[in-house]
Amino acid sequence: MNYVLLVLTLLLVGCGTSSTKKDQQPTADSIDPPFKLPYVLNTPDENVTLPKELKEISGLTYYKNNQLLCVQDEEAVVYVYDTKKKKVVKDFGFGGYGDFEGIEYVNDEVYVLESNGNLFRFKPESTQIGRTLTGLPAKTEVEGLGYEPKTKRLLIAVKNGGGPSSDKAIYSFDLLNKAVFKDMSLNDDQLKAAGIDPKTYKPSGIAVHPITGEWYVLTSAGKRLLITNRQAKIIYSEELDPKLFRQPEGICFAPNGDLYIASEGDGKKGYILSFAYKK
Repeated sequence: MNYVLLVLTLLLVGCGTSSTKKDQQPTADSIDPPFKLPYVLNTPDENVTLPKELKEISGLTYYKNNQLLCVQDEEAVVYVYDTKKKKVVKDFGFGGYGDFEGIEYVNDEVYVLESNGNLFRFKPESTQIGRTLTGLPAKTEVEGLGYEPKTKRLLIAVKNGGGPSSDKAIYSFDLLNKAVFKDMSLNDDQLKAAGIDPKTYKPSGIAVHPITGEWYVLTSAGKRLLITNRQAKIIYSEELDPKLFRQPEGICFAPNGDLYIASEGDGKKGYILSFAYKK
């Protein structure tokens, strides 16, 4: 009798344990699929050398079909570069001199970012130039300008912050309310987990993918492309070939998802690499 009870008890315990293990297994829809980059970064579809005016290219943005707007470091001039004709087809000034690090074309207006965070705003070829002080923290150096259509805010990537907590920040500028927000901040642990030395993470460009909504952050010092979602989760990171990306400073997308990355000449001519979007 005792032997029968012992067998029944062991069977019940075994069934219970098996059931518990089964309940703890993650379901298929709870596991994030591995991220697949829709570009082959070591094989550009096109490599276009820029004219001497853009030797120090520091930012670019999509303008219209087959045309990009570009700025370079020290001159308050916007250049219209035609990707089919492979030349500058037009240029227009918007002031004197400065350290210009980013450009974005939004709602028929051009926004140009200075390294101190100031924003210039104007319509192409207009003589009416607006200048906005964004009010970023003191000693903050920025080097990337993008646009988030969901929030209707410009994104401002910090190269060097005023303190350790702001070194890896991305601020946003609300175009409607003219207010600045701290939109995202990556900590050292996140960067290290993604295989990135925090000391080399100094963004030089930022752009929002027009189809997936992911944030693409370019770093020149560390030669890397970093991709995050809007919740500050790093979903992809890839080192860039320094022979191919000599000094990557600007990044933008065409509406169809094609990617453009601009590099300064680093003693030679500047150039733009293009990568077709592979769904």
